[in-house]
Amino acid sequence: MEISIRPVELTDARAIHRICTQDKVFPNMIFLPSMRVEMMENRIKNLQQNEYEFVAEYNGDVVGFIGLAQRTGRRSHVGDLFIATDSAYHNKGIGKALLTKMLDLADNWLLLERVELGVLETNPTAKVLYEKFGFKVEGVKKGNIKANGRFVDEIMMGRFRPGGEIQSS
Repeated sequence: MEISIRPVELTDARAIHRICTQDKVFPNMIFLPSMRVEMMENRIKNLQQNEYEFVAEYNGDVVGFIGLAQRTGRRSHVGDLFIATDSAYHNKGIGKALLTKMLDLADNWLLLERVELGVLETNPTAKVLYEKFGFKVEGVKKGNIKANGRFVDEIMMGRFRPGGEIQSS
């Protein structure tokens, strides 16, 4: 399977919207069911200088995307990560390829010391993938997300740049 990873383009908005609204993906995203393609286009158009996004392509089709927002000020050493893959391509290496690309950017180009993410308790497969990349559970936000008529816990995970764990007091 040949997967290519490239920076996001405005023309990817429709494919990203399609991925986000899939039955097996949507419950794990923060978007509402009313999300429109135009909202995704505006999000991509308005990416800030400290926001980075890539898409994964397979046979010319966008099958996943990942984003990282670098914090500012006293937290400029930290990035917030999100990712989603087309449900038809789950467990096919798309998430691994996207994470590899984004963490290379974070570690070797942005020199971030820490990357954070949240994963819903209802998505254990994603949690296992993040753990393979060195993310560790740091806490749980009880009932942080509303999904399918109930509150779902969000597991907060963090990863330090290899060899760079920060000592705090």
